Amino acid sequence: MMDLDYKVIKFIYRSEEPLKISYLSKSMRIAHSTLGSCIKRLKFNGYVNYEAYHEVKLTSKGSNLAKELIRHARLIEILLHYELGLKPELAHRESEKLNLLLSCETINKICKRYNHPKFCPCGEEIKSSSNCYCEHVK
Repeated sequence: MMDLDYKVIKFIYRSEEPLKISYLSKSMRIAHSTLGSCIKRLKFNGYVNYEAYHEVKLTSKGSNLAKELIRHARLIEILLHYELGLKPELAHRESEKLNLLLSCETINKICKRYNHPKFCPCGEEIKSSSNCYCEHVK
């Protein structure tokens, strides 16, 4: 999967409702054609439901991946805040850039090191995970 695919999955998940490609394109500032190709890949891989001229909706597979990607970012945020002393707002922004760089094994070790935290420094909930869904994404 491409970085854009992950960003789109998280954006749709956070919106909590199906979205038109034109809305996604404007909101994310991504060319409509680029986004259309992304949505086709995501549909092919089972992450979204989509039919032309209709809304894009995450499948359960897509929702599970989005939850795990957000969990990764929140745990990286904790690491950046407590180990590097970054302010919560900066740690939050930086964690969004880094969450695809670390393995699930590393993320789970961060989680364990900080006693499986329920909230990140900026106050967002960290969903628990019995295993790392991202390990199944190839």
